[in-house]
Amino acid sequence: MYKFSDNKALIFTTDFFSPMVDDPYVFGQIASVNAISDIYAMGGKPFLALNISCFSEILPDGYIERILDGGINKANEANVIIAGGHTIIDHEPKYGLAVIGEVHPDKIMTVSKAEEDQDIIVTKPIGNGIISTALKNNLVDEKYSNIAAKYMLELNKSASECAQKFNIKTCTDITGYGLIGHLKNILNASNVSAEIIIEEIPILDGVSELSKEENWCTGLRNNLEKLDNEIIWGHTQKIPYEKKMIMFDPQTSGGLIFCCDKEISNKFIAELSKNENLFVKKIGRTIKKSNFQIKFL
Repeated sequence: MYKFSDNKALIFTTDFFSPMVDDPYVFGQIASVNAISDIYAMGGKPFLALNISCFSEILPDGYIERILDGGINKANEANVIIAGGHTIIDHEPKYGLAVIGEVHPDKIMTVSKAEEDQDIIVTKPIGNGIISTALKNNLVDEKYSNIAAKYMLELNKSASECAQKFNIKTCTDITGYGLIGHLKNILNASNVSAEIIIEEIPILDGVSELSKEENWCTGLRNNLEKLDNEIIWGHTQKIPYEKKMIMFDPQTSGGLIFCCDKEISNKFIAELSKNENLFVKKIGRTIKKSNFQIKFL
């Protein structure tokens, strides 16, 4: 954050990655939504972006243009101007944005402001990393990949604006470190622990069936190795290993995690639920710092 007046600050972010879907236009849309999401996670309003592009010289005709068109489509939806960018030659296509937004310095949402006994709320179901890997392995039904794409294409704008309305202070988005990794970021920064009701965690259709070793990507395995400490799996015998792995699944263009006081939680959820394109779910609560970070009930 760069503060340049009492009521305005600039915030910056960047993100890009390789395709997770076959359609270049949809890939461009998802990459654009994903990059802009960091601004929303801070409670800001994005307004300017630059393309970050890596393309091979042997891509099919129109492929690059379709990716860029997809990025512009979602940028326009977010009222973001893409003012150019930079492209390099790379054998594997990659695309994303560097994004600038603005936020009131006193209203910025961070990972460090959670307090004890607050509700933990998420705004998209998880599991799209497993879906994407299964898609590459030709193991997923099209109806499941379409549902996953629907959520990846949804801007986090409405959820962020609603959180500002309720003066929520704690937020992050769920991306490469999965639900557990990004929740841990909040818990570590805020010096609290969490109790999560695993049955309340929203999971994309088809993911429970697809959560098998062949559909666990490298990112998921890395998350498991780095993050599976200070976690208590309550009722372990009732939580299948395959379901635990979904908690570590890296997300592309995932939802937001909020921590907010109980007296506004239900009102916040009710307000977000008015938008039929959004998904919102309370999954647990923060508690006093303990000898564990996360306890799944």
